[in-house]
Amino acid sequence: MKKVFVVMILAAGLLSCAKENLVPQDENTGPTTIPICFSINVAETKAEKTDWADGDVIYVFFKGLESKYLKLTRSSDSWTETAGAGDFELADFFPLSEQMLTAVHFPVAVDVSYDSGNKKFSFTSGGTPVYNYYLFDSGKAYDFDDSTTPVTVVATLEMGKPADMVQVHVAGIEASVATYTFGCSLIRPVACTDVKLDGSLTEDVLQPGARLSGFADADGAIFAGRLESPGVAANYKFTLASDSQIYTLTRPDRTLNAGKMYNFPALRVTGDNYWTVTEASSLYVDLGLPSGTKWAKYNLGAAAETDYGDYFAWGELQPKNYYNRDFSTYLWGVPGNFIKYTGYSGTDYSVLQKEDDAAYAALGGKFRMPTRAEIIELLATKSNTTDYTWVKYNGFEKKYNGSSVAGWMVRRNVSGATIFFPCAGGMADFWVASAGSIGYYWSSSLYVDAPENAWGVDF
Repeated sequence: MKKVFVVMILAAGLLSCAKENLVPQDENTGPTTIPICFSINVAETKAEKTDWADGDVIYVFFKGLESKYLKLTRSSDSWTETAGAGDFELADFFPLSEQMLTAVHFPVAVDVSYDSGNKKFSFTSGGTPVYNYYLFDSGKAYDFDDSTTPVTVVATLEMGKPADMVQVHVAGIEASVATYTFGCSLIRPVACTDVKLDGSLTEDVLQPGARLSGFADADGAIFAGRLESPGVAANYKFTLASDSQIYTLTRPDRTLNAGKMYNFPALRVTGDNYWTVTEASSLYVDLGLPSGTKWAKYNLGAAAETDYGDYFAWGELQPKNYYNRDFSTYLWGVPGNFIKYTGYSGTDYSVLQKEDDAAYAALGGKFRMPTRAEIIELLATKSNTTDYTWVKYNGFEKKYNGSSVAGWMVRRNVSGATIFFPCAGGMADFWVASAGSIGYYWSSSLYVDAPENAWGVDF
């Protein structure tokens, strides 16, 4: 059902006129100071089957107008307007070449800041962009009504989601929504990061499979992102993870359509084609390391200690089997022109970020790639023969738990806890993924002196 909410009731039959005729002139000072008010109609519900709620905010930006913006805040079935950065005057609109506006709504509270150097308004929540759905209306014309006092800016907003956005509602999340992340290799997190003075919006789009953060609704949480292949049947695997549990839902040959919201089974419904639950503690081993770091039992993509698992390029979330020597198959560019990760100072990163961490993408919670320091800490236990035992297994010559896979086993003597590193990641010609007698494992640390490399361990 469509709903229309009005900020101010408009009198019938009012005429609009051009702004040039509205601004009294002074021959010495130019346009005089005249206050202005707004009458903005907000049409439609804000999302699929979701009404506007008290506290919802719409941010309105006027094309060419620097610094100042309008906030529409929902309260008691109506909208109230406040100036976002300084009071509006009619003279603010006089220099503008076009009467166009852009409006944006986020599902959470955001901070709006104006960057005078880049001529744009930026959006953050807690210092980071909001990777969730957003609603917008851009390129919308507005008019002036001078039959009211003060003069009124008049417009109607029709807020809508980006066309390829999908939303997932999960009921039964009892703990804080902030403790859960949602993952699917066929969905990309998207953030609307800023609006420029020309009214255009800028997005930051993460890799497919990067984990989505959610926001609370009446009985659960909503997660949103961009579909990689909308309307195409695919084998979808969804994970919802907290620090203590990983919930997994598999839907083979499922078709998801862009612009829709899907209601998933509540978390308390498990088994029989619904959520399966894995305790995070069942996936890692505590070797009693000084740092408290716990190591996963298996490689990513493996079902047992001796499985090789999947092969990943550094900073990529999707496994693959071929790595081109000229970096042409690499997500983050080529030597001399790397994107995001260069290892140098400034805004570039020298450590793998959470959104590009394959372990975090797959498992969520506190799982992540090890740092170089954590690998060094583990290797140091090889010389501590009192507390630790390292055993080298050579496949058929010496088997680990009955497996012919070669590798190294590390055991904490006092507890008997063990992990096994199979010779996975070895490459026949150093470019084609294979396994056999050599093991290669990434760390999350870039080799800053030569940013085409990252630190890792091989044996």
